[in-house]
Amino acid sequence: MGPAESATPLCVGASIPGGDAQRSAPLFPSVFPSRTPAQETREKQVRDKRRQTLYTIERTYTLLLEVKDIEKKFLQVPESERPALLEVRKAKIAQIYENLRGKQSDRPSDEHFVQIMCIGKGKRLTARVLGMLGTEQASSVLLATARNLPLLARKDSQDEVLPSLTEPCTHLVSRLPSAALTELLQQLTEGPGNHFFSVLQNKFGLTLFYTILSQGERLQVSETASELMQDNRWTELVFAVTRELLRVPQASLATPSFMPANLLALFSHYVDRQRLTVLESKLGLGLSVNPR
Repeated sequence: MGPAESATPLCVGASIPGGDAQRSAPLFPSVFPSRTPAQETREKQVRDKRRQTLYTIERTYTLLLEVKDIEKKFLQVPESERPALLEVRKAKIAQIYENLRGKQSDRPSDEHFVQIMCIGKGKRLTARVLGMLGTEQASSVLLATARNLPLLARKDSQDEVLPSLTEPCTHLVSRLPSAALTELLQQLTEGPGNHFFSVLQNKFGLTLFYTILSQGERLQVSETASELMQDNRWTELVFAVTRELLRVPQASLATPSFMPANLLALFSHYVDRQRLTVLESKLGLGLSVNPR
């Protein structure tokens, strides 16, 4: 009777009688420890939340199409039926807004909206509905975007869908009163850590930033300038962001979708000629980067 068989597990490259192969790792590696119940619960919650977010996006797209159908029907029905259609349209747009922002309580949260904006289809949806919303509702959406832009930019690094928001946001900014414009600039530029630096590194973020400054300059030179000129918050914010722009390396700035033509005039109110020349060179204010 031959020698007893070894209890050692079979290994890849294990020595075979008469052979020269050396023993190496076992053919069947050790089993990884299973996840804890808490980990499995958390993973299920994440999956469920994403599934619910996707469902909300699809449901809101359906509402969007229904609004489009109402707008087409509006032109075809007798004038006596139009007020009822407008009420239906108003109700559906209110539902669209609630789907985007979530049900707002006494302590509003951006979490629901951020979940939607972390999905490419959600960003495209937001871009399509912004123009339908009233100024106050659309401003709420834009403020939430500005507050959370560093996170949204990181989530958008592969898809690069955020620039699809540029056109509707530019149109909205052009309609904002001075107080709302100041609040938007504050939300976009003030935040924890490297919030503003992250904005400057993002194509959509930098374009939105320039758009806000450009609209502020338009208001300052218009007949309605007095309110903005008397707003110390606006002046302090522009001084602060101008100092940051002078410090940030040119290589760290994203390439904006377009360059407003009046930015040089705006900065001339806040810096001397030497610093203005630095900004002009660093930001390419004298160059044709799709000027507006």
